[in-house]
Amino acid sequence: MASPAFAQTAATPTAAAGKHPVAATTTPASAGSAAAPSAATGTAAPVFAAAKAPDKVESVVVTGSILRNPNLSGANPVTRLTATDLQRRGITTVASALQQLSANGSGNLPTNFTGNGAFASGASGVSLRGLTTDSTLVLIDGQRAAYYPLSDDGERNFVDTNSIPNSIVQTIDVQQDGGSATYGADAVAGVVNIITRKQIVGFEGGAEGGLSQRTDAGHQRLYATYGYGDLKHDNYNVWINGEYQQDDLLMNRDRGFPYNTGNLIGLQGTNGNPNGLTDGAISGIGATRVGLVRPATADGTYVPGTQFQPINSALGCSGLTTHVVSQGTVCEQNTVGDYKVISPSDRRISSTAKATVNLSPSAQAYAMFTYSQNQVYFPMTPSSIRQTSASGDAGLTSIVLPAVLSNGTLNPNNPFAAQGQDARLYYRFADLKPTETDFNQTFRGSGGVNGSVSSHWGGDWDYNVSFVGMTDSLRRTITGVPTYQGILSAIADGSYNFSDPSQNSGTVRNAIAPRAVLNASSQEYALDVVLSKGLFELPGGMVTLGIGGQARYESLSDPSLNPDDPLNPNAQYLPQINPFSAFGTRKVGSTFFEVGIPVVKQLSFDVSGRYDHYSEGFSNFAPKVGVVIKPIQEVTLRGTFSKGFRVPSFAETGGQNVGFISYTPSTPGFINQHLNAAGNGPDLYAQTYSVGLNTVGNTNLKPEKSTNFTGGVILQPKPWISMSADYYYIKKDNYIVTADFSTALNNYFNNLALPVGTTVTPSTADPDHPNGMPSAGYVNIGYINAASLVTDGFDLSFTTNVRLPGRLNDVKWISNGTLTYVNRYNIDYPGLGVERYAGTIGPDNITSASGTPRWRSNWQNTFIYKRLATTVNVNYTSGYKLTAEDVSGPGTRNDCSQAQQGFVGDPQRCHVNGFINVDLTINYALNDKLNLYTNIYNVFDKSPSLDTGTYGGYQYNPSWGAAGILGRAFRFGVTGKF
Repeated sequence: MASPAFAQTAATPTAAAGKHPVAATTTPASAGSAAAPSAATGTAAPVFAAAKAPDKVESVVVTGSILRNPNLSGANPVTRLTATDLQRRGITTVASALQQLSANGSGNLPTNFTGNGAFASGASGVSLRGLTTDSTLVLIDGQRAAYYPLSDDGERNFVDTNSIPNSIVQTIDVQQDGGSATYGADAVAGVVNIITRKQIVGFEGGAEGGLSQRTDAGHQRLYATYGYGDLKHDNYNVWINGEYQQDDLLMNRDRGFPYNTGNLIGLQGTNGNPNGLTDGAISGIGATRVGLVRPATADGTYVPGTQFQPINSALGCSGLTTHVVSQGTVCEQNTVGDYKVISPSDRRISSTAKATVNLSPSAQAYAMFTYSQNQVYFPMTPSSIRQTSASGDAGLTSIVLPAVLSNGTLNPNNPFAAQGQDARLYYRFADLKPTETDFNQTFRGSGGVNGSVSSHWGGDWDYNVSFVGMTDSLRRTITGVPTYQGILSAIADGSYNFSDPSQNSGTVRNAIAPRAVLNASSQEYALDVVLSKGLFELPGGMVTLGIGGQARYESLSDPSLNPDDPLNPNAQYLPQINPFSAFGTRKVGSTFFEVGIPVVKQLSFDVSGRYDHYSEGFSNFAPKVGVVIKPIQEVTLRGTFSKGFRVPSFAETGGQNVGFISYTPSTPGFINQHLNAAGNGPDLYAQTYSVGLNTVGNTNLKPEKSTNFTGGVILQPKPWISMSADYYYIKKDNYIVTADFSTALNNYFNNLALPVGTTVTPSTADPDHPNGMPSAGYVNIGYINAASLVTDGFDLSFTTNVRLPGRLNDVKWISNGTLTYVNRYNIDYPGLGVERYAGTIGPDNITSASGTPRWRSNWQNTFIYKRLATTVNVNYTSGYKLTAEDVSGPGTRNDCSQAQQGFVGDPQRCHVNGFINVDLTINYALNDKLNLYTNIYNVFDKSPSLDTGTYGGYQYNPSWGAAGILGRAFRFGVTGKF
């Protein structure tokens, strides 16, 4: 494994003496970006090309290797981002840096998704090769980190990149091929190694603030670092760091059409606002903040010949748009504009202390402690009593206001009480103002010693012993979300005022919606020992052997709000508090090795392997072979072949979750039983709605196994330019999926037998057609090893670092570009067929409908002239079809009639356009100590591509279009070093 103390030395830890003052735009550790083209400038060029001749203590271990000989580590394609790269691009968080990686594909977890229904709210995760967050291993200084306590999609364990303070980052190494032979489980798609700064001398600090062009989405950031002692002269260095960042809440109402309304008639859609008119009629009655009532029987069946009316005739629609239709008088509300969130309020605070000591000329020790907290806050859409399917609503579709209260008096909330009639109620609890606050704290301590010792076995042995302990504690506080039983009690005794909700007291509101606090936590402890030594010389250099072992403990505890029965309607909160849980502990023992064999100068091999044994009862051996061929100085050929594995997550083996997918019934028999008043289409009950997937863990799951191959070429025709091209291939077997819910849904609506291992819980009846077939409420399924996945594609990259010719010779040009093309992303379900997702919004159900665009690229150009540095950063993501074969079935990705709709009212569209975004950063060094800068994001104020199929964001895709929904934004800041 990449031992932490060694890995930190991969970039120069001190200031670049003699460089132009413009270097003050970055932290001292990032001065290496001005060197010749290499991976240190942020491309996938070989990391070893940038290595300097190390002294005894400052030996180098590159990410992806346990050997301290960087010349044998070039087979792995590694992208390196330095602190300079991040500052020049205006990036202030690790999560933002990873989000821009071209290899970060479908299934990534962006911050913008946090306030829009993400299971792992408050967190951010990376998904290399689109294999989701659980197949990318995130390390800090080569060591594992604790999982985020909530599982992504209620299923996947991952590391929250929000918890890592950006101001202590020296480099981010991204290994873009399988890493299980070095690091063990979960490195199937690759490895992200976040390397912190080793030495800081003196004071450094910075302050910045900003907002969007629309004067919202405010941003503030402060950081300060002080270090003392010089490793070279004093044999020690100690530094402390503090960082603060606040990003303000942004709501959909803060943006224009179509992001701020459910009325999409202007997009050739329909009016998706509750009770909104389309062609002069509404398809069904919906819930608004003004209660609507209609005479009904006790079971919710309407009294024939009656109509709807506002519950309080004196107040009417209380400021909402009033419509008089065939069903009566209704009120239209723009719930998107009133309640929906684009991005949450996000406050981050951290403090870090680190000490490094040279114990001798050949030994070094370090200790580091980091505390970080991340508080995410967002309002939520109020719960409703409504007509559409009851998934997650605990049956709140047949609620009636009785004519007589439990104390025997007439019900003041029921305008028909005097006639002795009950009233069917449609209502949204807007006065409860639901919110969620996620307060996450991490405590991480690490330490180790490394160096070399002489032995009787011939020559020196290099060694590294390290330990890390980390806990992640999350407290979720949810207010304003009613309980099912609380609503029934308030209706029965009349304590809640539906007629005029403004008159409800805090006591009444708290009785219906008590404050809920959920606590979850995870732990990670690991001890590593690594030994390496040169064995013997070959014509190409020293054959080097590395061996090591690791002992690790992991645990996760994430109880649901109702652990005994998460689907019990008498205990369950409404859908804002998803009933999911995960529990587990494991002990892992590992041994590993690596041999570097430089046969001749033109040919070298690297052979490695790792054996892991898990206390759950399974074991795995993961081998890897790498080869580097250098026929001439300007050309390097490289390739790797490896095996990898992903262990089942704690949620997959010991959890339960209820997720929701969008589903549009299409069975003619079902639709004909639920026609609208005009008889020309389905009523609201039979249109797109949310189906619950109730998934239970399976202790008999086996690990996913992978086969990885990469092969490519690096060209460096001139010292100032480098280019690379790599092909990657990944196949997963024993792929863990949920049982076939799509067939279960299809068979349910067609009255066919359900697949083995699945059941369907029906929803409540359609109040307009109570005798019609009820829709599916929940599909009850489990996890199984039942599929295989194949993905492959290409990575291209280049970097230049040169002075411009002629009169522009005083201008230095640094350019880095990366591009990733996804050729295949296929999942093969035996007996069902192969589902193909590349170029579509699929896989819909495991990536939150973020899709699999074929092309992603990033291009950064920096021009440095004396004290001025200007950087233009361009990000591009290609378009994709709105089809998803995991929803509509194999062979349908080119069938536009199967295009997905994310929300009610969405038009039927087939394609999402590509999105390109341009950012600009200008740095000016006042002197050697102070630097001013400004960032302009989304320079051309380009709106995000319209995406009517995703449900991660409203009418846009937060994985690819977050910069567009923010719009043009500005930040101004100052940095100093004294």
